[in-house]
Amino acid sequence: MTLLRTWLLPSALVGAQLLLWPGLPLLRGDAPDITVTSAGLVAAVVTLLALGWRQRRPLPALAVVLAAQTLGRLGASPDDLLVLSLAELVAIWSVAVRAPGRVVRVALAVSALWVASVNLPRFDTAASYLGEVVVAVLGYLLAAGLGRSRRHWMTGRAAVAGRLVAVEAEARQAAETERHRLARELHDVSAHHLTSIVVTVGAAERLAARRPELAAEAVEFAARTGRETLVALRRLVAVISDDTEAQRPLRRRLDDLVAGFHRLGQPVRLDRAGPEPPAALAGVVHAVVRESLTNVVRHAAGADVSVRVAVDAGTVTVTVADTGVPGPTAAFTLGAGRGISGLRERVAALGGTLRAGPDGDGWRVEARLPVGADPGNLPAGADPGGLPSPVRSENGRSLVTAALVGNALVLPVAAALVSVETDADLAGLRDPTVLLQLLLLSVAHAAPLAWRCRRPWATFAGVAGTALLWPVTALLVGLPRGAEFVLLTAGFADLAAVWAVAAYARRAGPTWLAAPVAATVLAVGLVGTAAADGSVAGEPVHVPVTVFMTVFVAGLLLAPMLLTWGGGALVRGRWRRVLSREDDALAAATARSLAAARAERERVGAGLRSAVLDRAGRLVVVADQGRLAEILVEARATLAAMRGLLDDLRADERPTPHGPQPTLADVGGLCASRQAHGRDVLLDAPATVPALPTDVDVSAYRLVEAALDAGVGPARVVLRLAGGELRVSVTGLPTASDPLVVAGLRARVDALGGRLALRRGELRARLPLPLVPVAAARPGQRGDRVPEEAR
Repeated sequence: MTLLRTWLLPSALVGAQLLLWPGLPLLRGDAPDITVTSAGLVAAVVTLLALGWRQRRPLPALAVVLAAQTLGRLGASPDDLLVLSLAELVAIWSVAVRAPGRVVRVALAVSALWVASVNLPRFDTAASYLGEVVVAVLGYLLAAGLGRSRRHWMTGRAAVAGRLVAVEAEARQAAETERHRLARELHDVSAHHLTSIVVTVGAAERLAARRPELAAEAVEFAARTGRETLVALRRLVAVISDDTEAQRPLRRRLDDLVAGFHRLGQPVRLDRAGPEPPAALAGVVHAVVRESLTNVVRHAAGADVSVRVAVDAGTVTVTVADTGVPGPTAAFTLGAGRGISGLRERVAALGGTLRAGPDGDGWRVEARLPVGADPGNLPAGADPGGLPSPVRSENGRSLVTAALVGNALVLPVAAALVSVETDADLAGLRDPTVLLQLLLLSVAHAAPLAWRCRRPWATFAGVAGTALLWPVTALLVGLPRGAEFVLLTAGFADLAAVWAVAAYARRAGPTWLAAPVAATVLAVGLVGTAAADGSVAGEPVHVPVTVFMTVFVAGLLLAPMLLTWGGGALVRGRWRRVLSREDDALAAATARSLAAARAERERVGAGLRSAVLDRAGRLVVVADQGRLAEILVEARATLAAMRGLLDDLRADERPTPHGPQPTLADVGGLCASRQAHGRDVLLDAPATVPALPTDVDVSAYRLVEAALDAGVGPARVVLRLAGGELRVSVTGLPTASDPLVVAGLRARVDALGGRLALRRGELRARLPLPLVPVAAARPGQRGDRVPEEAR
């Protein structure tokens, strides 16, 4: 599939070029000169080969494409090679995707110099020459901008894949980490309390004959320390019990919450003003902060976040605001929108208000709760879900913006200059005053595109509204014949505005309206500009004729507008699917981590209650009764129970892995471990594997691991390297349709730009491979079955 995608576009370009020229002239019997034809054919073949290497060697591919274009222009006319000239844009796009920024700038500069040089002999007038060069350079900027946007998207997906790996590692270590923490706390209790009782009472018992006064002191010490031990143990049980979480002070709960987000790499600043909020409101305050921070991590990871909880005489104000981050996630809401209504209901039930919405480039949530609110009014089952994603500004595509605005400015003026040269009846467009008017109208029409990502609907309204300035100017000032054709060229800005609405608008539902509205408004502008001189299509202006022409032109414009909207909607849909899968995978890994830690706390809490608390209670009872010998027996029994629980915890401890991440070379060991536990797992892999990029190497192992974890029966793992990609196939996965499993697998594959298919218990993944040096053969990578001695 990768091989097909690599050669499909260049083959289509070259095929279309050969069909149009020299194919059509040959079919008409108008055979071009053999020398000219040979130059065109050589240029086409060289271009095809160069574009086939654009992904692995983008800069040399661009150089060869420019050289081939130069060769073709030595014989054939540039108009004959018009389709082939698109290869320059493809090559520049590839450089922008795969090369550093400084290399992209050099490539753009060289391409601009090249187009200026090869076009120098073509034009007799400076204006035509300059227009041709400027339009070409703007096209290069647009291709480079789109390529940099693609690179930014791929970098973001790789970052999310890294976060997913980190969260998965944390989930695997969650139970062990919690066990270590609880073991330390239990050890502190036993060391500082129970051990001191055993030592003190034992010494008093041994010295009872010589120093009887020590017995009374030991009994008093045992009673006092036993109570402290019992209180400490009960407090520990309460802390690790989920039922008592809500009873913790809000200050500590918020500190722990912020610390947790810091561990995820999210900068959060917590400010407090005034006293502690009333306990009745603590749950809602915590919920507002928790859900707001969760959505920041989900939709604006890395943005600076400020959390403020202020309590005055009658109101608790909770504010969570972030600065926002650039990126395509700004374009839409990923959630279903139920979270904001649920949180509002919960706040409203306490007599408060909640507001959530854009705040500059970021997002702001503010809740106000009356201090005397009664939590008993909370509706049954009310639970705040995720807040809708904020509308983010998109300022990381400056090249695209510059190219779009530049094209929207230059194309109308260039159209006017070209029209003057090709049609003598349009000589009025040559007037410098008219050209200035057209330039000013084009500036007004194109300027809103600078905000197309940040404010797509406002951009659309600005572009559509300024289209109506053309007929108004024609009526008030006067525009010569042909101005309507210049406006038609300026419709490039309308197409860009429709795309922006489809791709970046906050809500996807009504965006389709942009296409018919843009077609209608542009048609009104075209017909109105043409009719300003009193005639339409050579006939005097009449309302029915004007209306008919407007409807007819709008119908013609509707098709390209709808196609443009459809393209933006497809891009938006792809963003949404990929980002949703990433969110689901991160949420699933986080849920596993929390569940593992909670299960460990419950296990330790049950052990404390059954084995230690009862013993500690009996110790306090006998200490109060003053029976020195029984105090020693109970203290030793309690200490033994505590140490037994500690030994049980430490017996489950596993050394924390500090070595490198497992890679494709470790798949053999993974399959062997499954075999050792009684599962029939076959491995079919090549004997030698080239050195792979780290992300592909690690992700391939994780894919196999996750796939095997999704099933329990016989399985077969197949690894293949073909067509510049790594192909991974795992069969025997009856539970691979689980949404959480699928979300994690898809997020990892999408981050590498690969493809994943899951059907009938079989996983098939294709991961693209960039060109890397070939390493030595890896042992243990071949075999139809895991060797017997490895089981």
